[in-house]
Amino acid sequence: MPDYAIVTDELRRLTVRVIPVALVIFGLLVLLGQPLGQVALGVLAGTLFALWNFYLMGRSAVRAACQTNPGRASKIVARSYAMRYVLTALFLLAVIWTGRISVPAAVLPLFSPKITLMISHYWKKGGKP
Repeated sequence: MPDYAIVTDELRRLTVRVIPVALVIFGLLVLLGQPLGQVALGVLAGTLFALWNFYLMGRSAVRAACQTNPGRASKIVARSYAMRYVLTALFLLAVIWTGRISVPAAVLPLFSPKITLMISHYWKKGGKP
């Protein structure tokens, strides 16, 4: 059985970095006149879903890395990729269907892990492209 400690460690570090991005998104949407409660629910739901999606991706990467058969590893990654896209579509449909959550507030945090990883990579390089 694979050891997922690296996934939980990375998720912990990412969570600390994603929270400021979520707060910036929240503040901008409220300043743009979006309803406070709907924005709060949207940012919370989008951020939690993005972190959960990152966790699922990490687990599938660890499972694939533990495989000795490259074909099986490739299938694990492809299946996980497809499943995460389906889950994202279901999440977005649920957000739209409820009508109680700001759609932009739920969608924008989905990009926050990518944004934070890009920023942290840029800072590690000392700001050099």
